[in-house]
Amino acid sequence: MVYNFRPGDRDQTFTLNAVEQIDLKPFLLILLFWVGGCQPPGEQHFVTLTIENELPISRQHLPIRTTLDELKAVAPDFTFDAFAIALGDPTNRQNPPQRISYQADDLSYDGKKDELVFLVDLQPNETEEAIVQYVPTKEPKTATDPVAIELIFERKTRAGIFPSLPASAAMESNLSLYLLYPNGMVEAFDKTTSGLYLQQLAQKESVAELIKVEHSQALFGTGGFAIWDKETQSFVSIDSATDYVRVLVNGGIRSVVERILPEVNINKDVTISVKYRAIVYADNALLEQRVEISGGAGRFAVAVGLPNGEVNDQYLFRWQAKALSICIFSRSDNKKFDDSTLLLDSTAEWQTYIFKPEEDQITSLADFQELMKVTNSVLKSPPIITLSIPEKKKQRSTPQPPAEKESGEKERR
Repeated sequence: MVYNFRPGDRDQTFTLNAVEQIDLKPFLLILLFWVGGCQPPGEQHFVTLTIENELPISRQHLPIRTTLDELKAVAPDFTFDAFAIALGDPTNRQNPPQRISYQADDLSYDGKKDELVFLVDLQPNETEEAIVQYVPTKEPKTATDPVAIELIFERKTRAGIFPSLPASAAMESNLSLYLLYPNGMVEAFDKTTSGLYLQQLAQKESVAELIKVEHSQALFGTGGFAIWDKETQSFVSIDSATDYVRVLVNGGIRSVVERILPEVNINKDVTISVKYRAIVYADNALLEQRVEISGGAGRFAVAVGLPNGEVNDQYLFRWQAKALSICIFSRSDNKKFDDSTLLLDSTAEWQTYIFKPEEDQITSLADFQELMKVTNSVLKSPPIITLSIPEKKKQRSTPQPPAEKESGEKERR
């Protein structure tokens, strides 16, 4: 059973708001059974995620991701069919776990959920523990098995394909909005008020809460990309008849858009394929983008641009006094292409951040450069995540003489 909460609801009374006309009574019984910690001891299964912040910097709304394979490595019977997650010790009745929002997504597009994501706040050098409680895999499955239901109380991301918009796809968090164009350009918007406004924009309504980032409609827009041919020293058009755009995830915490161009014909002898992915997270004013080019034997690279920007080491930025400032952090090997463009490898990853001077306490270019250094350090030093099975507490029982172990038997840790 999966249940989702707003991050701000950790200390609030648990309530449900049904979004569909379905009978929730049987699921409510299962949910209360889980939250109350009333499962029989023999049926409790947990995985602990120890999250360590090694930096002397606080980190707010930090996305934590772990895959199904990683979970199964420590708990082979783990499944996303029915699980719950909280911060704290589920066996501590005096200080019960704090509920948090989370979701499990199918990023491989094979119909099976394969990655868990949630957000945490970490103080400097703090270590936090998340406890995942789950119902183990059981075969064959029956109609009475617990099922996973996501109960989202406040959606904070959205993605979709809207024929009314000129973009191939659009996505937003509660803090920023992005239009993704066929040529790789990105049009970015900041928000004066936290919320989701994509539907209103698609319906051609006037949305006063959206502020368009300057120069968003230039060649790259705000952190868009293009394919660079190093042999001909020219950009490659990625307009293709075989262009597949899909929304991989349209969730409350994370939304993901994927674009696949299986055949981009450079000339009669050279064909490449391009895979693009864009991600937004709740409570984060950033767009994470990845591009993979296959074929071409290293001839092609990914160019990422920001009109009127400046290249500084690992990032590209545009500072504006009393206005929105932009910074693009490269997570791949790169070099300066020109004053406002980075040239990345054929497998590229970068993140575009929108900074507000009034909220980020930026009063000068020096302040902004210091903020970029701190943000870059955070991106280069993700938290250390360790998965383990918590030790089970011994139950009181009548003392029994120790049984002899069979040859080769190992003690459980």
